[in-house]
Amino acid sequence: MGAGRWVVFRMLVAALAGATAPGIAWGGQQVSLAATGPDGRPAAGVVVYLPDVRAPGGPPPVVVDQRDEAFVPAISVVQAGSDVQFTNSDPTSHHVYSFSRPNAFALPLYKGSDRLVQRFARPGVVVLGCNIHDSMLGYVVVVESTRFGVTGPDGRVTLADVPAGRHVVRAWAPGLDRGSPPEVGAVEVSSSAPASLSFRLDVAGYAPGPKKRGALAGGDY
Repeated sequence: MGAGRWVVFRMLVAALAGATAPGIAWGGQQVSLAATGPDGRPAAGVVVYLPDVRAPGGPPPVVVDQRDEAFVPAISVVQAGSDVQFTNSDPTSHHVYSFSRPNAFALPLYKGSDRLVQRFARPGVVVLGCNIHDSMLGYVVVVESTRFGVTGPDGRVTLADVPAGRHVVRAWAPGLDRGSPPEVGAVEVSSSAPASLSFRLDVAGYAPGPKKRGALAGGDY
């Protein structure tokens, strides 16, 4: 192979590797999202995602810990097909489970340094509980997207590396229907500037504390 062809070949291999390697940025913009509740105040703990963005460069593995008899974080969001590691930092044992279909599961009673892994293959809202501690409540929201996040105490979250174009935004928080997260608007992302969207939900968001109670009634699982 001549020197010129060898250079072209190496450039082609590098391009193909960059197209499939996880964590590679692909030239998008930031999208800033701000959620408020029915009273107009910032809504924390709101899952937001762009359902049409499914690009290379998946997020790092998600870990849900158990501390002070609470799931930490209380709300996680993962891409469909991802694994979630469940750890236990409490001195007591926990038995994590969910009745949420199609992602129902149960982990054995455990404590200590073990990391139990559960794969969530199908989109949907998974309500987490513990068979030992009825007050424990958490959520894993499984989405078909690679651009997602959860709003902080200020009701805001920023999604990085979003490609140019028009993108629908979906959002979910405890208290909304778990069947299909609603569309809350759309953003127009240009190739040269970031985009933003503010929206209001019919619920106030979710700011859990240790041993949060009251949300398990009514067959929430």
